[in-house]
Amino acid sequence: MYTTTEFPRSLLPLLRCPRDSGNLTICSEIQSGTGGVIHGTLRCSECSSEYYIEDGVARLMTDGLTEETKHEVELKDSEYEALPDIFEPPPSSWRSKYSDHIEIPPHLEELAPLAGCRVLELGCGDGRFTLLMAQLGAEVLSVDVSFAGLRTLARNLSRGVAPTTYQVDHKYTAKELSDRVGLVQADASHFHVSPHSFDRALSATPLDSRDERMRMFRTVAESLKDGGRYVAGVEHDSLLRRMMGMPVARRYTPGGIFIEHFSIQQLRRESAPYFSQLRFRLIRPHVPFVRYFPTMLAVRVALMISAMPLLRQLGEIILLTAEDPIRAPVEGVRRPGSKVAKMAYRWYKRVRNEEPIWDKVDRV
Repeated sequence: MYTTTEFPRSLLPLLRCPRDSGNLTICSEIQSGTGGVIHGTLRCSECSSEYYIEDGVARLMTDGLTEETKHEVELKDSEYEALPDIFEPPPSSWRSKYSDHIEIPPHLEELAPLAGCRVLELGCGDGRFTLLMAQLGAEVLSVDVSFAGLRTLARNLSRGVAPTTYQVDHKYTAKELSDRVGLVQADASHFHVSPHSFDRALSATPLDSRDERMRMFRTVAESLKDGGRYVAGVEHDSLLRRMMGMPVARRYTPGGIFIEHFSIQQLRRESAPYFSQLRFRLIRPHVPFVRYFPTMLAVRVALMISAMPLLRQLGEIILLTAEDPIRAPVEGVRRPGSKVAKMAYRWYKRVRNEEPIWDKVDRV
């Protein structure tokens, strides 16, 4: 079985310094594999900061983590370290067979087609989506703040099996999948990649604050090609939560991970500065007593409810699909303009025996 994790050489040019977005290049290569780097050092061409590739994971962390993020990292590291080596689906919770079968397909549908695409995945965890996307033909740069989570993902890659009961048909070996997945430890709100290099982007969990989320949206928009697409899943402030007066912000468990529930209007306000086209879809409806149904019957009931105009408001997840990244204007870049207006202007300037000012600028 293929067990060594390598960072693929084909994905190294995509990495940028988290401090100043400078190019990162290999300055020392301690151990290499057939297609990538196992242990080595990266150096920024601008600030000379150095980062390590450790066990095939590019560690691009900075010292700017918030206290909430540090707390979340500690909890996630402990959770991943306690997992068994081979994935075992829980009978209930968000990683159950029922949850995966109503949550994963809509994400993949919005990302499709994935064959031949390069995907930026933020908050990859143990690779529930990572492996499925790779199995569907994508090349994936997977980012997470938890090093333990990335180690777990690496184990799953070595087996070539996604840690979920939802599986897709594919023809790839574990080695072929590993050659197309790059693992990065980084804070998604302080992360940079090569501009306009990705066809798709995915984030299945939101960040803790509006400022962090908007920095992430900007990073995603800059990373995508002009025809690229971003899919994000966030917790929904559902109809049931509003009716019962439940808090918008809470923790999964006392002292646990912080979570915020969003309305579509709020998610639109935060993402609209970075994308021209936004589409929203409510999934994973809260269905009373569904746990007593046979799993696949429960899945069919949930999908049917998600398609009904009023009942879909029970959906616990908002699925955002964003396209047409908004680009910041670049100094001096000319637009096509109007040929008729330009001709009239040049004629007017010739009559006055003057040179058009725009022609002067073009020659500077």
